[in-house]
Amino acid sequence: MLRARIEAVRARIRAVDTSILERRIGRGRFKAHPAALLTAVGIAVWIVVFGRLAIGHHRNFGTWSFDMGIYDQGYWLVSRFGQTFVTVRGLEFWGQHINLVAYLYAPFYWLGAGPTFLMATQAACLGLGAWPVYLLARDRIGHWYGLGFATAYLFYPAVQFVSWANYHPEAMIITPFLFAWWFASKGSWKGYWISLAFVLMMREDVALAVTVMGVVMWFGRRRARRRGEELPPGGRFVPLATTLIGGGWYLLCTKVLIPHFNNGEEPFYVAYFYSAWGTTMGEVVGSIVRHPNRVVEDATKVDRLRFYRDLFLPLGLFPFAALGILFMAAPQMLASVIGASPYARMINYQYTTVMIAPIFIAAVEGYRRWIHPRPFRRWAMAWLIGCAVVTNVAWSPSPIGDRNVIWARPTPRVAVLERAVDLVPTGASVTATFSLLPHLAHRKDVFDWPNPWKTAYWGNANENPRDPASVEYLALDMRHVADGDKTIVAGLTRPGGEFEVVMDDQDVLVARRIRSPGQSADASSSGGFAGSGG
Repeated sequence: MLRARIEAVRARIRAVDTSILERRIGRGRFKAHPAALLTAVGIAVWIVVFGRLAIGHHRNFGTWSFDMGIYDQGYWLVSRFGQTFVTVRGLEFWGQHINLVAYLYAPFYWLGAGPTFLMATQAACLGLGAWPVYLLARDRIGHWYGLGFATAYLFYPAVQFVSWANYHPEAMIITPFLFAWWFASKGSWKGYWISLAFVLMMREDVALAVTVMGVVMWFGRRRARRRGEELPPGGRFVPLATTLIGGGWYLLCTKVLIPHFNNGEEPFYVAYFYSAWGTTMGEVVGSIVRHPNRVVEDATKVDRLRFYRDLFLPLGLFPFAALGILFMAAPQMLASVIGASPYARMINYQYTTVMIAPIFIAAVEGYRRWIHPRPFRRWAMAWLIGCAVVTNVAWSPSPIGDRNVIWARPTPRVAVLERAVDLVPTGASVTATFSLLPHLAHRKDVFDWPNPWKTAYWGNANENPRDPASVEYLALDMRHVADGDKTIVAGLTRPGGEFEVVMDDQDVLVARRIRSPGQSADASSSGGFAGSGG
């Protein structure tokens, strides 16, 4: 009897040792599945390819004042813990959006980070979104199906365009939003709340998607209970808490924080994009409720139908199999459909970012629920991959895509533009055209030409213009100066004018202030004006 017990203990010890050995050599349940390895390789390749394209795009002067210059100057100001008035936009940084992610970037800005770092981190975060897509599909359907959906994500044209369209913090909500949903499906609530915190710190209006996420989760749990399905443990009050936190954060930002920094006014985009519906968010919502016919009319116009096609066809239309989950994309979809900006209805720009995660979640859940139980599931997966590849070639900016030409490439003129940037001293106040400005944004006063001589896209309805006399340098790509504004440049740089031309090469002009407005040439030559030098 005693010998039998000893042998049993020895067997358990051997089993434990074997388990430890298997873990150490990568065997047993710790072994990575080939689908996981292929997904990881695909992510790495995507990040390298699009990271290099994005960084090259900026270095070749393909980024713009709006929005690269805005965020780069804003993050630089936040990292200095001083005044945060963004002169590129004419708004207080916190009066435009609540981008708490700026504080995460601050230590990197202390070390000299700038636009190339922003483009690189954006590309990395976008590429990593394929991993939670893989995890979700793996758990819900299977490993190889996870690889299929991750592949569709990496080929998705809208994600690739986001890596091109300058830098935007909302681009980085896709990955944490997907992770939040996956953690919720596993009942890992700590990971869920951490992921949601990252989502909410990117921008205030993404809180609407979080608010709806809570509602969708509540209905999902209710449906699962009716079907007798096992629910993740400990999540009874999570849907309610999610809705309250999302809605509360949105109201706090839009009704308290942004007005506090924006002269008491609501977010600028309410009047800028939705003036046809009202002047306040309450009026806009009221108009939508009272006039649903207008919403339907807008939603069925030709450009909107094309927008839906571009969003859903790359996923084989599978998201429509889970309309309830797709509802999480509804707030941003509605904003894009009824807004005044046509760019919000194109996959070429950042406006799709809040919709992308719900669209992929709906695709996975819809496939699992309606397609996977059927014998044609493998053909359906082939259809998904086929749609992803074909639409990528037809619409995307990828190396195999038809729109690959949109990336800025090296040209002989790039060296001239770089020399123009180098001629502007560090810290000097400058006004620059839109492609030069992102290379000059690390200063307190940098203006998007023709500001401040002629207010354009400045503040709220061009309020509080700045004094042109404060500008020390002009850095202008004359090919980007409107014909009507060239007379302003000619007047400033004429003999006896306020500015002296220090470079004029291939339509690139740099000029230094040598006298104040109204000051005579004799007074300036005798020391009447002291510029920043250089």
